[in-house]
Amino acid sequence: MDRKGILEKLKKDENGVTLVELLAGIAILSIVVTAFLAFFIQAANTNKQTNEMNEATFIAQEVLEEITYYSNNEIDVISAEESMNESIAELESSTGYEIIFEFSETENSLYKVVVTVKGGKDRAKMETRLPFEKASE
Repeated sequence: MDRKGILEKLKKDENGVTLVELLAGIAILSIVVTAFLAFFIQAANTNKQTNEMNEATFIAQEVLEEITYYSNNEIDVISAEESMNESIAELESSTGYEIIFEFSETENSLYKVVVTVKGGKDRAKMETRLPFEKASE
């Protein structure tokens, strides 16, 4: 058959899409769209968790920087802890996270400082070792 014969046949063909074919097409399309929708919902949840973890990490870093400031300015551990309790209470009320910090003396006259930021579960934890002045009694 030549091209003109095929075109003539297509022009005379009056068959259309039946209702069953249309419904089958819509069903297949909705299955594909549902699969993509589930992917986007999971991506949004993962993005939310990542943002929360990043925010908690920044808060822990901020607390460690403040503790490092006290260490560098030759402030003793007890004074540093008292100052940190005040600033952490302020930070907790503004962020909604629970912030825990601990000082423990190591064998080489450094203090191990651990900062944990919780928001329902542990979100971030940072640790460092810093020199502090001995507490004056």
